[in-house]
Amino acid sequence: MIRRFRYNPLAIVWGISVLVWGVAIATFQPQIPQVAPYPFPQVIPLSDWTFTDSQPLTPDQTPDSPDIPGEVVSGQRYHYRQSDAHLHIEMRYLAQTNGDLKVLIKHQTGGLGTVLQSVEGVGEFSLFTQGSESQLDACINPRGTSTVTSDQFKRNRTLYDWQSGRFLGWIVGQTPLHDNRCLWTRITLSTSGDATSAARGQALTSTWKDWHQWWQSHFPPLA
Repeated sequence: MIRRFRYNPLAIVWGISVLVWGVAIATFQPQIPQVAPYPFPQVIPLSDWTFTDSQPLTPDQTPDSPDIPGEVVSGQRYHYRQSDAHLHIEMRYLAQTNGDLKVLIKHQTGGLGTVLQSVEGVGEFSLFTQGSESQLDACINPRGTSTVTSDQFKRNRTLYDWQSGRFLGWIVGQTPLHDNRCLWTRITLSTSGDATSAARGQALTSTWKDWHQWWQSHFPPLA
């Protein structure tokens, strides 16, 4: 006895729809929007510090180097003072980045494991001392916590970009799935007194919390 195969119209329509969407997603590449230079604020308030000056970072102050993870769109340097302590903050707006700062940090420290730190709710950063100066480096993300390595940056983007509604824009070809921008932040603290490296580290960490919190609500919009 020969059984006749019965076609399921709904299954056929579903299969065709999946095939069409699959081909469209595989063949259509959304255009990557041009990231415009960001006019950094001239003054940013910072708890316990007195603002003294700020100026844009010119291209020659960011040498073209394979160690820099992305395109430097614009930048700004800020200066603060507190008694005999001086705080210098360099902000560089990176586009098309993988958020990988470890090569830059390794060239200064020789390694990453001993300088990598984290603060709950703020994220990862590197912190090391050389002479009378202590330096902090991190990548402020468009959403989520700060990062230092490409793996951290990728996990952050995967988590927050999928939650932000970018998936729909990616499906219709209007925007890339991931927002590959970051604010590479370098904070340097120098003192002329007898402050220990531990004291400078604590001061930098406290400052970093305030600085990161400010930028969480002031990250450059994507035009």
